[in-house]
This record gives sequence, structure tokens and C-alpha cells, in this order.
Amino acid sequence: MKIPASAGQRQPDALTRFAKFSRFTHKWMSVCLGLVLLVVALSGLFLTFKKDLEYLKPASRKGDKGEFSQFLPVQRVAEIVLDLRLPEAKSLDDINRLELRPGKRMWKVRLEAGSAFSSPRELQIDAVSGKLLNDGLRGDQLWMDVHTFLVFGDVAKYVAMVLSGLTLFWLILTGYCLFFYPYWVKARKARRAPGRAAAEPGLAAEQAG
Repeated sequence: MKIPASAGQRQPDALTRFAKFSRFTHKWMSVCLGLVLLVVALSGLFLTFKKDLEYLKPASRKGDKGEFSQFLPVQRVAEIVLDLRLPEAKSLDDINRLELRPGKRMWKVRLEAGSAFSSPRELQIDAVSGKLLNDGLRGDQLWMDVHTFLVFGDVAKYVAMVLSGLTLFWLILTGYCLFFYPYWVKARKARRAPGRAAAEPGLAAEQAG
């Protein structure tokens, strides 16, 4: 048999129920969003030193002196890269981009990464002589993909970013609710206080009689 609630017991109103729900979701969604922000913060901090770490970005070397008319054409640079017989450069499809640095008289060639969790290789070719100036990894590309969650695939990137945005919006909304809720409760009690004080003398006289 269900025992009815006493007449003096009040059921929680909508705002009170929402505040309770907000407190629960705010706590657990903060934990989930915190993990995402931790990855973004650490990878972003690492990328700050992009120009200082050889692993993130190989130092640019200067080629031999020469006029612009003496620079090797892009076709010849691609042939030089393929002639190196590198496991990462077996065909033109393995070359991601070729960029000319005129001031340094150097061609910068970036190869395709072997996998989503590996750093692409970068070669620096003398724009005049065609000799190899530098050979290193571009770790910044891998960490940039980690920073944007692209390393887990395009779908994971969009899901992580969209859910993070919605979660952040909800945390802000519930945060404001939890911040102002005590003031609302205090104001509600203040509005009810005069009526309760007026009812108490009559209640006391009735109990005395």
C-alpha cells in the first residue's frame, strides 16, 4: 500500500529538478571533455616548439649559389628523389608535395606518411646542384593530426569536434544554472518569509485554545 506524502511536504519544482540533473551531467561530462582538452592542450604545447625541435621540422639548409634560371625544374627534382631508392618514395604517388625555397636555393620535398600514426619524411634538395641537403621527419604533421583528432580518421575527427562543442555548450549552460541556483533559492525563501510570519501568530493562538 502506497503511503501518501504529508500535506506539508513539497515536491521539488522544475528548476530544482533541473539543477539536480545539471549537477550530475556537469560532473561526468566535464570528465569526458577534460580528456579531449588534455590531448588538444598537450599536442598544442608540443607544436609550440615546432621551429626549435629537429624532429618536428628539419632545419632548412641553403643550396649552392646560382641564378634563378639555373634552378632545377620540378620534374628533375622528382626524378632525383625517386633515384634515391627510398622505401617511402617508390613512385610519384609517394610524393606529397614539392616546394621551392628561392631564398635558400632549395627544393623541399615531403613524402607521404607510411600510416596515420607515423611522421612523413622530408627531403631538401639543392635547387642548383641537385644534391641532398637534409633528410628528416616532419613530426609536426603527425602531432597536428593528433591535435585535430584526424589521426583517428575523418569520422572520428568530426564526431570528436562536434561532441566537444556540444558538451562545452552544455557545461556553460549548466554552470550558469548551478551558479545562480543558490541565489534563486535564497530569494524564494525571502519571498515566502512574510507570509509564514503572518501565519504563525494565528497558528500559535489556535494551538493555545
